Amino acid sequence: MIMEEVWGKVPAFVVIDVQKKFYLDRADWEQKSVSMVRGINEVAAMFREAGRPVIFVRFNGPTCRPYDGPDGDDFLEGLEVCDGDIIVEKNHMNSFLDTDLEERIRSNGCDTAVLSGVVAQYCVMSTYFAAFDHNIKSYLAEGTYAGTTQELEDSVSNICKVLTKERLGRFLTEGK
Repeated sequence: MIMEEVWGKVPAFVVIDVQKKFYLDRADWEQKSVSMVRGINEVAAMFREAGRPVIFVRFNGPTCRPYDGPDGDDFLEGLEVCDGDIIVEKNHMNSFLDTDLEERIRSNGCDTAVLSGVVAQYCVMSTYFAAFDHNIKSYLAEGTYAGTTQELEDSVSNICKVLTKERLGRFLTEGK
C-alpha cells in the first residue's frame, strides 16, 4: 500500500538478490528487469546523495530454478554498485538470518530499511517482516522489486508499506 506517513527517522536502502540466477520466468522479464534495475539505480543515487547507506544483499548457493552459467552470482546487468556501498552475503530467504545486516544498518545510524529486489513474495517480503523483529521499520521502494508474476508482485504491494520515489525524496531531505 502506498504510504504517505513514515515512521522511522534514518533510512538505509537494502537491495536484495538482484542477481542473474534469480531471473524470473515471466513473459515480461526482460522489460521488468530493466525497469527494476533503473528504479533501483535511481533510488540508490538518492540515498548516496543524502549520505545514507546503500546495502546489496547477495544470496549464496543454488536457487529453486537452476541457472545455467558461471555468472549466476553476478548482479543483473546495469545495476550500479559504487565504492562505499555495503555488500552482505546471506544463505537464507530472510536477509537478517545469520548475517550482519542489522549491524550494518544500525552502525550507519539507521532505524529504517527501504527494501527492493527479487523475488518480492519470498526474499524481499521475508526480510520486510523480519525487520520488525529487529526493531527496524521497513518499507518497499516503488518500482524497485519484482515478483514471479505481476499478480504476486501486486499482492506484495498491497500487503507491504510502499514509498514512492517522491515520498522517499522528502523522507531523505526532511527526515520525515
